[in-house]
Amino acid sequence: MNDTLTAVFSTPSCDTLCTLRADWLQAGYAPGAPLLGVLDQYFVFLNELSASMSAREYSHLATMFDIGAVGGVALQNLLETDDLANLWKRLLAGGISEGLMVLASRQYVKAAETEIVSVYRNAGWYVYRALWQLSAQLQPDADPAQRRQVLDRLLAPVHDDAVPGPAKAVLLGRLFQLLLLAHLAANGVQ
Repeated sequence: MNDTLTAVFSTPSCDTLCTLRADWLQAGYAPGAPLLGVLDQYFVFLNELSASMSAREYSHLATMFDIGAVGGVALQNLLETDDLANLWKRLLAGGISEGLMVLASRQYVKAAETEIVSVYRNAGWYVYRALWQLSAQLQPDADPAQRRQVLDRLLAPVHDDAVPGPAKAVLLGRLFQLLLLAHLAANGVQ
């Protein structure tokens, strides 16, 4: 299990989380154990993030192909006409329609980026609650207003549009890892 844990903390992936889940179930953790609940949410986060990022990259690639198609249409119009008066009309009509295709495909990229923001928000929602519960368990006498202030500050980058996506992903990934470590420590695993 130590090798799997090392992989989860150094190069987390859905595959390493699946292996860790199997290791923990085999070791006797109940499927409903809080530790496995954190692991489940971490898996969902990594899986959704991976899928959303792939969708964004494919949409971006499609846009590049559309841009290339604009040049192809222009070249085709140049090669197929001897009538210069009609050439400009064909180039203009082709350019407008191909330009609209490029703009449309860019909307797919924006949609994929919106999906990624949703992944960050969903993970942030879970992590906030899980950290609140952990803090309340470890420091039951702490002032709830202070607890809120600390958590709001800690998770502020997740909700800040100016913070780049990769930074949000790293922050959330590290917070999931922190939760895993805290639950392991609570279960006496060292």
